[in-house]
Amino acid sequence: MQAVFPKAKWGFETWQALLDGRWGEPQDSYAITVRDDGRLVGVLGLVPANRMTSDGWAKTIDMSSWYLLRDYRMQGIGHRMLDLATADPAIAVTNYSSAPAAVPVLEKAGFRVLDDTRRIWRPRADAAPLKLLSDPAALTDKDRRVLADHTGLNLISFAVDTPDDPCLLVISVKRKHDDYVTYEVMYLGNRPAFAAHARRIADTVLPAREAVLSVDQRFVPADIDSDASAQFKVPRHYAPGVIAPHEIDNLYSELVLLDLKMF
Repeated sequence: MQAVFPKAKWGFETWQALLDGRWGEPQDSYAITVRDDGRLVGVLGLVPANRMTSDGWAKTIDMSSWYLLRDYRMQGIGHRMLDLATADPAIAVTNYSSAPAAVPVLEKAGFRVLDDTRRIWRPRADAAPLKLLSDPAALTDKDRRVLADHTGLNLISFAVDTPDDPCLLVISVKRKHDDYVTYEVMYLGNRPAFAAHARRIADTVLPAREAVLSVDQRFVPADIDSDASAQFKVPRHYAPGVIAPHEIDNLYSELVLLDLKMF
């Protein structure tokens, strides 16, 4: 990976951190590799994770950097790599940041669209923010596990005290456009509470200007009142396992390990 991705803005230690199995088990695979007489000619990075869901524990795998040397392309090798990555029907495999050219390959391999739309909230002049919680004991076991699993990564969190129950948001802040910063929700804990109080939660987490709150459509009801919606440049994809799509957040992935922007 270090050799074939020279434009990557990180070094060897970051590649190691990507593949160190932070959220998995010792026996989990961290890559699909292709070798020709011992020579490494292709690799597909894997980020396995044991995650807590509303229905109990489940395993997911996020596909990361994928590369096959040119002389080995157009021979079905890439499809075989995907077959190996998705071999266990109990494990949901995600792909959040595919290159547009790879989408047909993913779909041929059985991947489905996980999400293709984001809902957007902007700052408002008459903001009515809610209070933030300081006691983590008020959060659910799942919320606390998510926070512990992502300690030390470039994320911020807000535990908002809504009129109903606490709502935890784990957010990646990135400047994707010149005019504003995007507060991308990577994890949304109490989704009913967010749906009921989305506007005031946005008032709580957003700065006064030049920012938007972005939430993937699968996290919220289709009829939720937002300021706007927008299509992703490339849909997020997944190969279904036993975990429901709405349970698959944007954490436990290369997105947070490599601190990537989500377009």
